[in-house]
Amino acid sequence: MAFTAGEVTNIANASLDFYLNKGDTFKQSIQSKPLLKFMESGAKSFPGGKGNISVAVKGDYGAGGVNDHVVGYTHNDTVGFYTPANIKRANYPWREHHIGITLTHTELKIDGISVTDEEGNGEGLSKHSDREVTVLVNLLQDKLDDFGEQYARNMNTLLWGDGTADPKALAGLQSIILAVPNAGTTGGLARTNTWWQNRAATAAYGTAGGRGAIASATTGGGVLLQFLQNEYRQLIRYGGRPSKFLAGSAFINALEIELRANGNYSMTGFTGTQDGSMGQLRFMGTTIEYDPTLDDLGFTKRAYWFDPRHIFLMKMDGEWDHKFTPSRPYNQFVMYKSMTHTGQVVAQQLNSSGVYEIA
Repeated sequence: MAFTAGEVTNIANASLDFYLNKGDTFKQSIQSKPLLKFMESGAKSFPGGKGNISVAVKGDYGAGGVNDHVVGYTHNDTVGFYTPANIKRANYPWREHHIGITLTHTELKIDGISVTDEEGNGEGLSKHSDREVTVLVNLLQDKLDDFGEQYARNMNTLLWGDGTADPKALAGLQSIILAVPNAGTTGGLARTNTWWQNRAATAAYGTAGGRGAIASATTGGGVLLQFLQNEYRQLIRYGGRPSKFLAGSAFINALEIELRANGNYSMTGFTGTQDGSMGQLRFMGTTIEYDPTLDDLGFTKRAYWFDPRHIFLMKMDGEWDHKFTPSRPYNQFVMYKSMTHTGQVVAQQLNSSGVYEIA
């Protein structure tokens, strides 16, 4: 099989006779992915099933006023009874995901590596003794690094998404914490009930008749700071514990300006060498983290504050980071590497989380 132009370029870059910083590549566009790291590290598991992850939720009580009140009685008055029937189920279909790469034996030879396995799956590799003379960049490792980073970027995008870009993949945070929280469905349940809605203050919600974006200003102790102070009380109102706070760069910048303008206390005062920077912001004990993906999505002015006990990733047992090395075709000297992931983002309470935007 002939090499593509991209493969030729890749091999050339890796096998030049002389190159600055031999054996290394400088990664120019890898950025932090705090949502991906947090979701994967705190994921829960499930054993599989017919296709849905189902959770019981309840926001209504009583029987709509029929025999469900505490009433006075005396002597032999007739009293009423009611049957509670308010449990609903939110259902989230689990999804399957795949990413894979190919690598030809020819590329490996150029990299000073021979394939020694007989099964054709590339499990046995040997390095040539004088490999370091000709190899400047570890082509195999570079391919695997590329594979890992591409997985991380794509899964991070899915976890931030709303599920519309790829209907066969999982639906991310924007399918659960909505900028217009009283529209659509989540888990198959209509968001017409206020108890099945996240908190929000966004430009889109303002247009729809709800709370609009926050006009940050330094007056009154800080408009955005005071808004968050008031909002926290609402997030914990029904037992919530919002402990994950991810924000875009403009949102964090607005907070820093309000803090500086209204005073920032320290134990050191103005002695010694002064550092004009401000450390990591915290609010109600929660670190406000910068997530570069929000900037990439055009949400520099937005922040998501949520309760990870009630919004989390669920992985199918044994089916997350499931690695495969398929056998090569009998008539091609090609290696394949792939990973599959089966799971879904699940919410079991919405009113303990919110999305906020500055004007």
